[in-house]
Amino acid sequence: MRRLVILAEGHFSVQGAKTAVGVLRFSSDETVAVIDSEHAGADVATVLASPGLGEGIPVVASITDALPFHPTSLLIGIAPIGGRLPDVWRPTIVRALEEGLEVISGLHIFLGEDHELRAAAERGGGRIWDVRQPPAAVAMHIGEGRPHRPGSHTIYFAGTDCNVGKMTAALVIERGARDRGWDAAFAATGQTGIMIAGAGVPVDRLISDFTSGGVEAMVSELAEQHAWVFVEGQGSLGHPAYAPVTLGLVHGAAPDAFILCHEAGREFVHGFPEFRIASLPTVMSMYTSAASWLGRTTPFVGVALNTYGMPDDAARAAIAETATSLGLPTTDPVRYGADVLLDALSDALI
Repeated sequence: MRRLVILAEGHFSVQGAKTAVGVLRFSSDETVAVIDSEHAGADVATVLASPGLGEGIPVVASITDALPFHPTSLLIGIAPIGGRLPDVWRPTIVRALEEGLEVISGLHIFLGEDHELRAAAERGGGRIWDVRQPPAAVAMHIGEGRPHRPGSHTIYFAGTDCNVGKMTAALVIERGARDRGWDAAFAATGQTGIMIAGAGVPVDRLISDFTSGGVEAMVSELAEQHAWVFVEGQGSLGHPAYAPVTLGLVHGAAPDAFILCHEAGREFVHGFPEFRIASLPTVMSMYTSAASWLGRTTPFVGVALNTYGMPDDAARAAIAETATSLGLPTTDPVRYGADVLLDALSDALI
């Protein structure tokens, strides 16, 4: 059981620090402080404007201010485009390693390969966990297209874009499934999901030839052990940068059903304002077509609509409009619970 201090300097918000927010919401490890000098002295729940999320956890200005809370690990709480380490964070990481802390990084740049950081770890007895380092067992696994265990159900959370809540929806629904007594597992495919689950496959670090194979190996193993496997989606098939990762995931996961994930009101691709997100029916057609290329007929059974920041009446109206226009059960599982989507899965697959 770790005692985490989360580094989110200059980026601590729901959209700016999605790794931090995911860990705060779902990790079984205890978060003792968040580092962000802009909000030092505040409570995490106040900064995030999310009552109950991080309530009672202090925001501090520096690693020096975090050490009295006796952390065991420093977790890098952002997932920047390109996955590089901000230079201004380097002294904080050096200090943490010199103090003997574990540093948990989901960046594309492997901190364990950095000479300065390795030296700091050796001096202080700290260690580095590069979450995006693919497990050796799946790093060069070629996909075989093998079927899953009969009786198991694999669900893929298909996004219209990055950062629309695919991981969050998958985790909320997986936990709701277990509350119902279903034998369920979460298949982590990104750095934050792996930090929460403790294991998974970082698909955006696999060589393209091995993307579908690595995912296939993980999902097949989980399907042997569990009746329900909820696969964290990445990116979108219509994304100008990350579509290849998404395609490898869809083919490797070989899902029995899709759940569409979308942020209400988002019209343009996050970080790429010149690219408009396709209509929801078009996005759904992309995914079902991609699945069909390997001979699978994979339906959409519901929609997880992210309504964060919307007033309740506007959120309910957006959900109702989406449900009517697509003819699919729709809810915001974070805001209103997962029952609508769990019922849809049960009706479609049991």
